[in-house]
Amino acid sequence: MAAGRDDEPAVVTRLRNLRIQITPLSKLVVLAVLSESIYLLIALTGQSLHVEGVGDWSLLSILGLFTGAFFVHLWALKVALAAPQNRRLLVFLGIPALVFRLTLLCTDPIAELDIYRYLWDGEVCSHGVSPYQYSPAQVLAVSGGAFAPTNQNSADQIPADLAKLVKLRDRSPEMAEIIRRIHFSELPTIYPPTSQVVFTLASLTTPKQASILHRMVVFKAWFVLFDMMTLYLVVLLLRFVGRPVAWSLVYGWCPLLIKEIANSGHLDAVAVFFTTLAIWLTVRACFTAASSQAEEANNTRSKRAILGAALTLGLAIGAKIYPLVLVPLFLFASNQRFGLRRTILIGLVLLFATSFIMWPMVPTGKLAELSAFRFPSTSDELPPLPPPHIGTEAGDPSKSLRAFLSEWEMNDFLFLLWMENIRPTHELPASDVAWFSIVPEQWRKPVREITGRMTGVEPSRTPFFFSRAVTSSGLLLLAIGLAWRANRRGTADAFLEAAFLTMAWFWLILPTGNPWYWTWALPLLPFARSKAWLALSGLTLIYYVRFWLTFHYLDTPVPGFTYKGPLFFDYVVTWLEFGPWFVALGFAQLTSIAGKLRRLAKLG
Repeated sequence: MAAGRDDEPAVVTRLRNLRIQITPLSKLVVLAVLSESIYLLIALTGQSLHVEGVGDWSLLSILGLFTGAFFVHLWALKVALAAPQNRRLLVFLGIPALVFRLTLLCTDPIAELDIYRYLWDGEVCSHGVSPYQYSPAQVLAVSGGAFAPTNQNSADQIPADLAKLVKLRDRSPEMAEIIRRIHFSELPTIYPPTSQVVFTLASLTTPKQASILHRMVVFKAWFVLFDMMTLYLVVLLLRFVGRPVAWSLVYGWCPLLIKEIANSGHLDAVAVFFTTLAIWLTVRACFTAASSQAEEANNTRSKRAILGAALTLGLAIGAKIYPLVLVPLFLFASNQRFGLRRTILIGLVLLFATSFIMWPMVPTGKLAELSAFRFPSTSDELPPLPPPHIGTEAGDPSKSLRAFLSEWEMNDFLFLLWMENIRPTHELPASDVAWFSIVPEQWRKPVREITGRMTGVEPSRTPFFFSRAVTSSGLLLLAIGLAWRANRRGTADAFLEAAFLTMAWFWLILPTGNPWYWTWALPLLPFARSKAWLALSGLTLIYYVRFWLTFHYLDTPVPGFTYKGPLFFDYVVTWLEFGPWFVALGFAQLTSIAGKLRRLAKLG
């Protein structure tokens, strides 16, 4: 029937001709409701590693829900970029971001255990004891503890600080259960002092008789607070460089971030906040309009900002060591703006602040080889039991950090490629050899031997040590190169892009590519040139398939393969996690280069 027919009522004609205009903000509301529905389903179906046990997990379903939330978040980004970039848009982005976090705040961590260490560390610090002195296993092994039969030390025969921790352990059933759940309990804490201060504050704001879930919620609320403050800083950075504030959705609505902070309760939110704050202060101090450069050269506000940036970067390093990789970029920017003399002064401030904060973790001189400690098998997903005999003496404060730097390897790709082509495989069964291990043994052996002679590292550790040395050297050169390039461009945009690329490639070459480590780069992701980087926030969720594989194929090969569950993840699944992304990034780079060549050809 044609519109406006003579026998059609006027009201029907008007309704037929009506075109409903759905604004971008209306679409955002719909997408926010859809995302919230997904998070509610996750909250209802998510299961704790300790409470329900790994066998009953609906883990793959949960990962499917997070994947759905990731695609909704990308869709929302497209919609937000089409909306007017004003304060109203920020409200429509910020409120859902907070609601998503609150939805998962009261849930048990899914496939994560780290928060139990935070709970214990916070209580230890609040009772005036250094968390770097005694491992949870030492506390458990004292008479009266869960493992009393293994060690008959009595409370009156142990050091005073250890006795305090034993009393803390026995203060309530909740504390006894928390310490029992700590992963790698044979090691003291690895978390630096800035994070320990936050743990202590969270502990002091937790009711003494609170349940374990209540304690976790309080700690996670602190982390969410830091997380939301980081989101605010992202908005400030976007406004400073004149980019659409809609890009803040990349951080605010990211499902990976919401899972790792609000659900799993990772402390990385603290380090990410201080790192982003240091970047914001550096940008404010070092980049001003060209017309006012001379006038601002001696501006007191800029000098205070760069000093604050140095102190804040020290706090960030004291929260988690990784911000060290940004030091070259920070110093290059300072030198460009303030000159060499003031940059040397600022560098000394940074060095002093970092040294002061990290002092509790300085080695005490008890640098015995860590041969007694070996990183547990990747198939061991539950906290290991303490060994039969445990001493009561305080350990070296740097023990856990040294173990991490010399032993940990998980969810890596580039490091794995290198490592598997260095370590010996001739003694391994064929089912344990990586399919991409292709370098002949006669080439590998001299590398290992030379490394061992030069460093004194025992043969079993030379492959890891050599791989660490090579990748760390490459990262240092990359960080300096990116800093130099940003310095040549001399803009805030170039600085922020270099900061992102430094953090992103640092994560990509780590031997421990835990998905929550990707949150280190997320605040700076809006400043990346290639959109291919957006995919990593979704692909890293594949990491959690490892837990499902470990449970179902711990002792038997995955059908169609010779690898058992953990090795199948390392040698096959990681290629699905990282391979497509590297292809997409490579294609994007080739397309960009081809476009530049075409433009040059036209100019010629």
